[in-house]
Amino acid sequence: MTRILYRHGMIKALATQFNCTEQTVRNALRGATEGEQPERIRKEALRQGCREEPTRKLALKSKL
Repeated sequence: MTRILYRHGMIKALATQFNCTEQTVRNALRGATEGEQPERIRKEALRQGCREEPTRKLALKSKL
């Protein structure tokens, strides 16, 4: 899974463009949601110059 890095003001602009909440845009850009609208939001963010970054998996320490 990847997340999308964005510049200041991008969240509000995308929320206005897609007529949704800023939280919806944040969730879409960090890959927390799936579906048609989050895909359109991600595609538009990339078109406007944002970039993708792979997310890192955290290793959990086990208690022995």
